[in-house]
Amino acid sequence: MREFRGKVAVVTGAASGIGFACAKLLAREGMPVALLDVREREVDAAAQQIIALGGRALALATDVADERSVASVAERISAEFGKVHLLVNNAAVFVRGGELVSVVDELWDWLLGVNLYGAIHCLKSFVPRMRAHGEGGHIVMMASISGFVVGDRQNGAYCASKFALVALAEALAHDLAGSGIGVSVVLPAAVATGFYENSAQLRGARGGLNLFPSAPPDTAAGMSADEVAARMLEGVREERFYIATHVRTRALIEERHRALMAAFDAAERFRGGS
Repeated sequence: MREFRGKVAVVTGAASGIGFACAKLLAREGMPVALLDVREREVDAAAQQIIALGGRALALATDVADERSVASVAERISAEFGKVHLLVNNAAVFVRGGELVSVVDELWDWLLGVNLYGAIHCLKSFVPRMRAHGEGGHIVMMASISGFVVGDRQNGAYCASKFALVALAEALAHDLAGSGIGVSVVLPAAVATGFYENSAQLRGARGGLNLFPSAPPDTAAGMSADEVAARMLEGVREERFYIATHVRTRALIEERHRALMAAFDAAERFRGGS
């Protein structure tokens, strides 16, 4: 997907942060954009900002963790814009704090419901429509460097959801090979948005599960959401599957790769190898 003008984009988690930055950029590229977010007032305001800048935008209050909610807005988007060509699965929430075994089932259900099942529900609603119109398109999974690297920040549940999202993207790319629909997975690291705070507010509405409600200093001083969106768009244009955003995280991936290669070296040495 190299040309964007006149084609239709859907962005989840679009009321703020990376999602809003992507929606703005795609609107500037001449795409009508459907903005999906569970926060109705905020997503309405985001769409109005895009419209004020001359773009075409539709705000849809959507709980991506609810398959029926996603299916309903997919119908609305089809009625309003017709065909969908670009899907940006960006909606996510964050959990951090305590050992992994202390994460209660309610929190697991909420986290995976948004971060993993949210993407699955969107794929089930939009991929058949994209295949049906036959004009090609692209699907973006906004993962994280945490989809490849687990650090010591006690955010293992979040990392697990992002590892799963990377696997989902890789499997989807195989499924869609030859269809004219591309797939990319974006790997941001520290981005200066309200992601932590917004997640904390949503958790608070679900029973006071309000862990680590503020961003660490390196995240607060991180890359802008607009820069992440720009790198995403460039990667889609170049048809790259992996879209890295933060060059410094390359060392983390290389360290993981070295550990994996060392494991295979050890296997080769074991009783003569095989």
